[in-house]
Amino acid sequence: MSKVTLIKGDSRRKNIFESLKLLEKEIKEKIGERVILIKPNFVSVNIQKAATEVDQVRGILDFLARFYQGKIIIAEGACGNTFEGFKNFGYFELKKEYGFKIEFLDLNRDNFEEVLISNQEKIRFSKTILDPSFFIISAAKLKTHDTVIATLSLKNLAMGAVLRRDKGRVHQGIKEINHNLYLLAKKRRPDLASIDGFYGMEGEGPVIGDMVECGVAVASLDPLAADRVGLEIMGINSQDVGYLLYCHMGKLGEYDLKKIEVVGAVLEDCRRKFKLHSRIREILLWKEEHPPKGLGKPILYE
Repeated sequence: MSKVTLIKGDSRRKNIFESLKLLEKEIKEKIGERVILIKPNFVSVNIQKAATEVDQVRGILDFLARFYQGKIIIAEGACGNTFEGFKNFGYFELKKEYGFKIEFLDLNRDNFEEVLISNQEKIRFSKTILDPSFFIISAAKLKTHDTVIATLSLKNLAMGAVLRRDKGRVHQGIKEINHNLYLLAKKRRPDLASIDGFYGMEGEGPVIGDMVECGVAVASLDPLAADRVGLEIMGINSQDVGYLLYCHMGKLGEYDLKKIEVVGAVLEDCRRKFKLHSRIREILLWKEEHPPKGLGKPILYE
């Protein structure tokens, strides 16, 4: 059974810290001798409500400072100038605040490997992200999305690791993007999911939606399970989100809520139904076709 921690409180930074503290033993074991890499989400480098708040990363660093003394890399491949995002959102201040050796990396300028997606296309994917010597923490947000309904920890890493000029090639269509995100998740998943829901985004996400206060934080060493709990908080039907359903069918984590142990806050007390994107009917067109060969048929509405 996968464990997911859920904290509800009045401080983003503290919520993140407490959600990770409940997994401290397991996280320390998983890190071992690896270097930590934190992957925020800068789908915009100017609009803060669309991007990972620096206080979420502070909560992660507060937790790591309890036992980790090595180097920490904060890496993103933004839809824009990544280092402009680090500057605009106050990330460079972290180097002054912590004893870690903190380095910043633009994944759009990283060495890359070519990976196959749908239609036998090849895209460039960060070599650093593919390197198993890094312990990767996906620092994501609860947000709705204009093509896949919701963007959480798995999508944050998958799309951020694709070099910027190739990101558009992942968006081959509503049906194809769901399959492509699954293929990218197969190549590399986060080692730890940290999802900030202090304020989420509903409606026209992932950039210009409306902020919605939830006051929660979610964490898990099983990112798919963390994303599943995230959907539950947002009031989103898990059978609607194609790429996460494909990840479940591909055995990339636990997706059955009955097999997920939620520790901390009571899930029922944290639900806040999000308004979905105005294009939701179009987004659900992925359901009209069977998943790619080998994944089986998705479970649709009865």
